[in-house]
Amino acid sequence: MVKSLQAKLGRSIKSKKLNVFGLFFLLAFLILVITKLSETYVETIPFTIQYKNLPDKNIITLDSIPKVNVTVSTHGFKLLSYYFYDQNYQLDFKNSTYINDNTYVWLADKSVYDLKQFLGNNVEIISVKPDTLLLPFGTLSVKKVPVVLTSKINFVPGYDTLNGVEIKPDSVNIIGAEKQIDTINFINTKRLDFEDVKTNINSTLDLEFPNASDKLKLSATKVNVSAQVDKFTEGTFDIPITILNLPNSVEINYFPKHIKVSYYLSLDDYNDIKPSDFIIECNYNEVLNSNNSFFKPKLIVNSAKVKSARMKQNKVEYIIK
Repeated sequence: MVKSLQAKLGRSIKSKKLNVFGLFFLLAFLILVITKLSETYVETIPFTIQYKNLPDKNIITLDSIPKVNVTVSTHGFKLLSYYFYDQNYQLDFKNSTYINDNTYVWLADKSVYDLKQFLGNNVEIISVKPDTLLLPFGTLSVKKVPVVLTSKINFVPGYDTLNGVEIKPDSVNIIGAEKQIDTINFINTKRLDFEDVKTNINSTLDLEFPNASDKLKLSATKVNVSAQVDKFTEGTFDIPITILNLPNSVEINYFPKHIKVSYYLSLDDYNDIKPSDFIIECNYNEVLNSNNSFFKPKLIVNSAKVKSARMKQNKVEYIIK
């Protein structure tokens, strides 16, 4: 039996009868599809709302994009086109809404003509759900906030940066509804991690803005992060102590007369630093007010080339002669 069918199939292929059968089958199928698509159907089509003619100063404050379900009656060919693409409906704020207490109100029954124009001919609108859209809005405001670098940067021993890491721009404007931007006080960058740094840093970072949406905008979405990295060294000077506000009628003896100051700076600037770039002051008025038997010296550094400096001693003993 099987061999007989195989033989007949082979003869049909050779005689091209199978090709003719396939062609008639395809034509029959196409006629069936066309017949079905020519019939009228009732279907519900979801439409995503897009905003048209929304005033520039206003912003819709809904947490999600609204949708409407439109039930229509039309032939299958028309319906077929709706299934291949996402359907969007542009809601015209100028002509299709009115304002009630900081809320735009859209009524389906007053927008049927507009919907029918949008859907085209041969489409009968049966219902629209929901039949009312409430779209609360806020007035756009601008707030300037600093950009905060999120980073972990470790230098090779003996290397550092004098001016730290610079961010440009160091602040950005947030544009959005006033209530939404009031709670945002800074913007973080994406994390930047570097190990064993001994060359200059120059990177572009995205801003970390989890609240970003169609409702909130940033004046910039990226920042440039840079740092000039140099080889650093340490130096020391013995700096004399200056006594301030000592009355002419008072004579004191204090010890020590000098304090050793260590400072940290770029190796390239080492020879430019002099003892005169440092001042150590003790204020006599402070000990009078506190009744202390010692001064608390204050270090003043007068060179921008020094990254940091510290005194090896933080007390100056004194006695009144």
